[in-house]
Amino acid sequence: MRNTLCASLIAGFLCAAPFVVQAADDTASDCKKGSILATSMDHHTCYTSFDKAPDQYIRKENALKNWKAKGLPEPDVGAQWVEFSRHYVLVNRANAVIKQIRALDGTVVSQ
Repeated sequence: MRNTLCASLIAGFLCAAPFVVQAADDTASDCKKGSILATSMDHHTCYTSFDKAPDQYIRKENALKNWKAKGLPEPDVGAQWVEFSRHYVLVNRANAVIKQIRALDGTVVSQ
């Protein structure tokens, strides 16, 4: 009887443990200067230059076609400008590394 009770308690604890130990999402105050806070599927992460952007931002269909009209410099070969978390982000298409982040007014946030 005692073994069954102990086994039941341990099994119950092990089933609940993953919910207790979930990592907390980043908040705006967690982001360093020059970082941006992005939300993706209810998950918040801080990004800065040289971080890997989510894969959806290396797809050609997400590239800004009118980067010149927005006052952005021409992207390097193999890179593209995307709008990401209310910022313009220059992303390397080969490896998704962020090369530069600019505010919507064109001010460089991170380089």
